[in-house]
Amino acid sequence: MKITKSIAICMLFALLLSTAAHAAEVFFWSEAEPRPSCTNNTRDGSTGNIGLIIDGEKKELDLPTCTEAINNRVLVLVDGNYLHTVAGTGAEPFIENGRTMIPLRALADAFDFEVEWKQSEAKITLKKEDTVIIMHIGQPEMFVNGKAVKLENAVPMIKNNVTFLPVRQLAEILSINVKWDHKTRTAVFALK
Repeated sequence: MKITKSIAICMLFALLLSTAAHAAEVFFWSEAEPRPSCTNNTRDGSTGNIGLIIDGEKKELDLPTCTEAINNRVLVLVDGNYLHTVAGTGAEPFIENGRTMIPLRALADAFDFEVEWKQSEAKITLKKEDTVIIMHIGQPEMFVNGKAVKLENAVPMIKNNVTFLPVRQLAEILSINVKWDHKTRTAVFALK
């Protein structure tokens, strides 16, 4: 009887976790450092691949070697929690012209923004307390409470059907402490 109850509780817990993971869609936050999606298991030393089912559709991903994955990844750490993205979703942070690009939804979650998207204008509106930030996909400026601010070296973009924003200037506008650790390729943000 105790074994049956334990199994039932474990199954219920697994169901709750899988629902929560699905709700987060392509990212989640954790204290654990993300492990790269990579392979070193091919016989000829070439990259490998993995089959995934995403939104009911089978996708095959070419995986880099683990050395390449570690050397090219960008980690994002916000108040001690790392951004984790689901392999194959295209939501991995990256560097664009020396600027860290982070998925809009992950950024909004981390910095507690309310997000509005107006597709007909490619317009992103971020709201937090008394601050309203308006950005447009591909445009080199943003408007902070109506005042134009030039974006440096990177613009909001859509890549792999995911909206990415250059994060440093947004963080600084909100008085969030920002540091870049070149050795580990980690963008560190302290909200407190």
